[in-house]
Parts: sequence; C-alpha cells; structure tokens
Amino acid sequence: MTIYVVHAGVDLSLELFVSPQLEAAVAQQWERIRDREVRDTYRRALERRLEDLLKDCLDWDLKPPTAAQLSYATVVATKLGLVVPTEARHSRFHMAMFLEKHASKLKERNEGSEPGRPSDESQAT
Repeated sequence: MTIYVVHAGVDLSLELFVSPQLEAAVAQQWERIRDREVRDTYRRALERRLEDLLKDCLDWDLKPPTAAQLSYATVVATKLGLVVPTEARHSRFHMAMFLEKHASKLKERNEGSEPGRPSDESQAT
C-alpha cells in the first residue's frame, strides 16, 4: 500500500510504502471510522502522532532547541545582560550560534574573575 503525504503550498509530495499487514489493518480501520465523529477523533490522534514523527525526522538544525540549550542560554543571557533572540528560542541552529558566540564570552569573563588569579590590572604593575 502507498500512502501519500502532500503539501500543495510548497509542491511537496512523498510516496510512503507500508507493509501488506499494515495495509490490511488500515483498511479495517477505515471501515471503522465511517462515522464522522469517530473519524474526527481518529484524525486528531493521527495528526498529533504524525506531528511528533515529522519533528523527529527533521535535520538537527531545524528542530527546536533542547531543554538543556534553553536553560544554558537563559543563564548565559542573564549573566551577560542579554536577551535570548526569538529565532534562537525556536531553532536549534540559531541557538547553537547564540551559544557559540556568547558562552565563550561568559567563560572568558568568569576565568578572569577567579579567586587567587591575578587580574589584568595587577599584572600591569
């Protein structure tokens, strides 16, 4: 059996093949959802699961940032007096760019203020 995923807005069409066993089960499922209310419930459940599956299949840079990235970015931004940009809060790629740029600044600043470590001013005298 072939299932087609079509996105007319971007002229995308994917042809997905499923096993004969799944094809038979899907045919039975279609018979069960002839009632509109049952069909709507099934459709909503399928939409939620398909959305999760599609997210999992995206390239890494198109996925949303991880919880750890968001947490770390919040700490970095707070300590440097910055705001995490909207695009960084929505895209792992932009989050990686934000962290690459600003986390090193925070690390350098923290290394310069370690107790027992001479500051730049005391080394100059």
